[in-house]
This record gives sequence, C-alpha cells and structure tokens, in this order.
Amino acid sequence: MKKILKYLAGISSHGLLIKHNSSSSILAFSDAEWGSDMDDRKSTTRYCVYLGSNLVAWSSHKQRVVSRSSTEAKYRSIVVLTEVFWLQSLLHELHISSRKPHLFSDNLGAVLLSVNPVMHSRTKHFELDLHFVRDHVQQQHVSLVHLPARFQVADILTKPTSKPSFTAFRTKLMVRSPPP
Repeated sequence: MKKILKYLAGISSHGLLIKHNSSSSILAFSDAEWGSDMDDRKSTTRYCVYLGSNLVAWSSHKQRVVSRSSTEAKYRSIVVLTEVFWLQSLLHELHISSRKPHLFSDNLGAVLLSVNPVMHSRTKHFELDLHFVRDHVQQQHVSLVHLPARFQVADILTKPTSKPSFTAFRTKLMVRSPPP
C-alpha cells in the first residue's frame, strides 16, 4: 500500500491527454485474467475504448460467474461490445459518422469462436454471450481481431508489469505529465 501511495503522490500532476482528432474510428482492447481472485476464482475483465487516439472509456471489474476456461473468461470480456455500440450510437446522435469498430483480444480461441457457427458442448454455459458477439461479428457491425498479448493495452489495468512495459502502456493510455 505504501508503494501505491508513494507512486500516486509522485504523479499527482499527471492527467489524461485529449487531442483534437478528426478520426472517429473506435478501437477497443479487451482482456481477462482467468480465475484471478484466489477467494472465489472469478476472473477479472478489463477493457479500454479509444475514439481516434483518445481514451474515452476504461474499466476493470470482476466477472459475475466463475469461468471454466481462459477462453470463456476472455470471451466474456469481449462483451465490451455493449460499450462500443453505446459510443457508436452517441456519435450517430451527434451526426458524426464512424467506421466499423475494431475490437482486439489476445485470445485466439475467443476470436475463432466468434466466427464459428458450430455450437460446442463446452460453450453452453456462456451461450448468450457467445450468440451476442457472434451475431454482431457475422452482421459485420464489428471486426474482432486477434492481438498478441504484448500489445494488449488493457493489461495495465490488472496485471503487474515491468517498469518499461508499464511506462509504454501508460503512454498508450494517454496519461501524461503537464507540459513545463
């Protein structure tokens, strides 16, 4: 706890940088830490949503149910689509056109499940999430893309990382110190 407080005191001048950006593309990064809570073995979901190069939404929260595999935990984190569609709806109401959003996941199994029309017996317990994501991918409302874990921006929200990795991810989250 002392380390956290010392770190926060040292960066009290930092803030979230919002740049003027003409791009209205939506990029979302989702990830999950499978069974990370040692008490109840529930997974932690985290995501970051960008509008252009600006971070506009982020979250880290415990999933409501215990996932029986890492793919299931990661797939449940993909339901960040609801946040993406809400942002897309807001842009539409503001008469701002946006391209098809891109969602990035570092779990290849979760990405492949989203395009596979065959139901597997192992997916029955998270079937609603599966159909929700699959329907939107098939209707081309969203593009779900596999992203290697080393590029997963959402990792900073729950995983311990090395200092260079932490600094790089913090920069990608647009957290900056004020100019002199």
